Amino acid sequence: MSTSRWTAALALLTAVVPLAVRAAGADGSWTWCAAPARLQPIWWGRTWHVATWGTDPWSCPSSAGYTYRTIPAAVKCAWGGDTVLVHNGTYGPFTLINKWQNDDILITNAPGESPVIDGWSGVGDYQAIVSLWNVSHIAIQGLTIQNTGVRDAEHGGYGIKVNSASNVKVYFNTIRNTARHGVMLEGNSMELVGNDIGNTSMRNQWRSSDWWDASFASSGSIKQWGLKIVGNDIHDSWGECLDVINASGATVEGNRVHNCYSAHIYVSNSESVTLNRNYVYANNDNYTPSGQYRPIGIGIANEGTTTGFTAKNIRVTNNIVEGTGQAVRYWRSHSGTAIWDMYANVYVGFNTFNRTQTWPVRFDGPDGNPQGWNRFRRNLVINNSGWDYFSTVNWTNWEVGSNYNYSWGTSTTNPGVIYTGGGWPGAYQLRSDSAIRWSIPPGSEWDAPSQDYYCQNRNLGTWSYGGALR
Repeated sequence: MSTSRWTAALALLTAVVPLAVRAAGADGSWTWCAAPARLQPIWWGRTWHVATWGTDPWSCPSSAGYTYRTIPAAVKCAWGGDTVLVHNGTYGPFTLINKWQNDDILITNAPGESPVIDGWSGVGDYQAIVSLWNVSHIAIQGLTIQNTGVRDAEHGGYGIKVNSASNVKVYFNTIRNTARHGVMLEGNSMELVGNDIGNTSMRNQWRSSDWWDASFASSGSIKQWGLKIVGNDIHDSWGECLDVINASGATVEGNRVHNCYSAHIYVSNSESVTLNRNYVYANNDNYTPSGQYRPIGIGIANEGTTTGFTAKNIRVTNNIVEGTGQAVRYWRSHSGTAIWDMYANVYVGFNTFNRTQTWPVRFDGPDGNPQGWNRFRRNLVINNSGWDYFSTVNWTNWEVGSNYNYSWGTSTTNPGVIYTGGGWPGAYQLRSDSAIRWSIPPGSEWDAPSQDYYCQNRNLGTWSYGGALR
């Protein structure tokens, strides 16, 4: 097939989208697929400071501008709409409890400064460097949160742990060196945006634990509504990397997720989840279980719990998944109790699945026939694994069409990608004469995100990099 026919069939655009179209929303949202923006102070709120030379007062100051020694003291005196600027220095772990307001209290690094919250390798079992309990409208931004310490394979602490909360925002932080999860959120209307989360789940590095921590996870103990995970760099985990668990309504978009010991992105007991424009890959075997294939890129399941939802209304679009054991997998866990081990209304479309080690996409048979109407359409599969590009043991309620499967890697007729053997990031690079991204023309797929028509494609060199110093 000629390049021109490929271009028409796969709807690749040839023009660069104007910069004005790609501007980020002021609230940190993605507008026409631009990178998320940092949170800004509310104009009418007061400003407080935290510095290593500050003093925590006996009573709250009557006027703004005071400099505290600790973040909890400043937050105790703050009102909704206030900003707490944290200045250079190293601070110890802190906990915020019973703080409810209708507008955000923004805890952020002072402009141009890089404060560190350090666990000093002494965080207790199930404790956290930053702990939030029974709070609402708290935003944490621009901090480096690090070093829980690792006692053994069965014990350890978290980077950020949020319980019984709502409207918590975790923006542009660097979270690293944690024994358990880098970040765990429990509650409703949570946001994880622009963070760099790496070297987590370290208690699993002995490969002797039965527990699978993750760099990020929503809590597995309660049902949750409203979860936004956008523009993060999540990587180098001795467990899973990004877990959406027990959630109804979740957007996972524009994240770079790579090199994990277990599933890179895992959606379990959740409904109405969008996985869009993520770059998921493994480019080494540092975290590959001995004698096994690399972990899957995107996993969907209903795993052994009495809380949560049956997996349904799952949309997997515009992702690049490469070098993993499999790209997308529905795993029948056989361990569900109150949650039906079933999937329904799954749409996998306009993705690039590149050089997986086994099936690029496999859906196990659920408990009974698949429900709803499931679609696998318009995906590009670069497949030299020797396995079928799409496999399922139950074709009931599946529509499969307009996909393109290359059995032996890329070629001059393969639009948009080149491959140079032995190199990285040569696995996915734009050809000089190619369009700049995959795109979905508005209306071409009824359940596809039509706004992605204006998105740029991305590779390893241009993907969103999160972290406190952004």
